[in-house]
Amino acid sequence: MGLDNDPMYHLTRVFVYFLQNLFRDFPEGCGMQWKPGQETSELTISDEKPDLEAVEKRPHIICVLGASRFSGLGLDQMQSIRASDGQRVHTDLIPMSISYHCQAKTGMHARRLAWNAALWTVALRRIIMRVGGLFQVGTTPMISPEGPITQFTGPKVESELIEVIVNVPFYWQPQWRIKRKSEVWRHMEMTMNVKSVEGLYSAGRAMKLRPPMVKGVPVRTAPLPTPPATAFSQKVTVSSYFDDEEE
Repeated sequence: MGLDNDPMYHLTRVFVYFLQNLFRDFPEGCGMQWKPGQETSELTISDEKPDLEAVEKRPHIICVLGASRFSGLGLDQMQSIRASDGQRVHTDLIPMSISYHCQAKTGMHARRLAWNAALWTVALRRIIMRVGGLFQVGTTPMISPEGPITQFTGPKVESELIEVIVNVPFYWQPQWRIKRKSEVWRHMEMTMNVKSVEGLYSAGRAMKLRPPMVKGVPVRTAPLPTPPATAFSQKVTVSSYFDDEEE
């Protein structure tokens, strides 16, 4: 895993390619057959707003990746460490979800797209898990009721569209290696100034308190001297806060 890597885009494309190959085999004329050419395809499947002059031209499915969260498995997410050079391998399990936004002119058409997308995601989930390196794909998908279109819809001309959303949960396990000194944190300069000690509320000034005693005999005490105003500056040029760098 490098600094310039974007695994989220890869995860979205896994489901886009799956749906494109799935609807490629649907019979022609039913309004649900996908073809690589936009001019001959009856259905548009993408991971962004349809690239059409007007989305009413054909139904479409838009794949949108949902929220994700690191689980923090194990101690320091450690998977293994190499004794020879100290190289560490870390891993975690991230629950995620993908949404199929199925949109068409009629609710029946949108429901048919959503049903087939959800059903075949469950039936063929082992293919998705093997190709995409995912876990627990499509065990509990959810199909929403018919509703208005969302912000993922492209430009419209006249007619309204109906949308049915399929939410497919899954798990993804990333892995990263730490093997050389970090250059992320190169320089830090910290300056702190303390001008004077501010007076705080004292219960002794609000009400008379008994002085400290030892066996009933008062003990004379003297207040602590007020420390002088101080200032210090600390400059850090080499820091080992980050021991290593992700690769």
